[in-house]
Amino acid sequence: MKLIHISDIHLNPAKILGDNPIEQFKKVLTYIEAHLMDADKIVITGDLTHIGMLESYEVLRDLLAASKLKEHLEPVLMIGNHDSRKNFETIFPDQPKDENGFFQFAEETPEGLFVYLDTKLEGSHAGEFCSKRRTWLRSILSGAKGKNQPVWLFMHHNPVGVQIANADQYNMVDETEFREILREYKGQIRHIFFGHCHYTLSGSVCGIPFSAPRSTSHPNWPEFSGNPKLMGYGNIEKNFNVCFLGADETVIHSIDYEREPDIKWLTLA
Repeated sequence: MKLIHISDIHLNPAKILGDNPIEQFKKVLTYIEAHLMDADKIVITGDLTHIGMLESYEVLRDLLAASKLKEHLEPVLMIGNHDSRKNFETIFPDQPKDENGFFQFAEETPEGLFVYLDTKLEGSHAGEFCSKRRTWLRSILSGAKGKNQPVWLFMHHNPVGVQIANADQYNMVDETEFREILREYKGQIRHIFFGHCHYTLSGSVCGIPFSAPRSTSHPNWPEFSGNPKLMGYGNIEKNFNVCFLGADETVIHSIDYEREPDIKWLTLA
């Protein structure tokens, strides 16, 4: 399976740190339409908007409706800490929810079960996966385990600290409880895809590999001073990931889409 993983598009009518997030997302769509229409799925793991404005969700709806993705590759939309549940549902009323009203669901795919998690904590930039959400996830994972079905998790917040103080002050407040689930079902979970941090990240947690792209709006520079008030930004390449999922392998490519005009091609003999 060929999966496109996008995160933290932060659509907003005003610029963010000097750049226009709407124009950046248009560039992403243009790149996908030109080069990646053979993909099987697109997932955007949250922070669809910068401050949850109704207008920003309307822009997202209209951009997707006008794109070539509408029929074949309409993205799975997930919410993050910058999003508004109410305004998201107003503009995207058909988004799946669990029995408790969280925007999370499971989807059968040829490569196994895709599970999309809602980690938003109201009133905070940190994340949460409360007891109701944990109960739901355990039920989903238990069913997959009974069928020996591989699971791919998608979430906005990082499930592990990334060793950068500015980012790690906004981790999941119940990270310990969430990790208990990961340990219990690590035999079923093949990979975790997330966003939130705005860095290109890879590694593992509880023995489960993970990956995250940078933001398409305002990527951050990783710095390790330990100062939680220090955030690096600037002329950093924005990107998204193209992921190849197979029975025995997972391959992740980061696409610095704005650099495409500079690429030269050599035909080898």
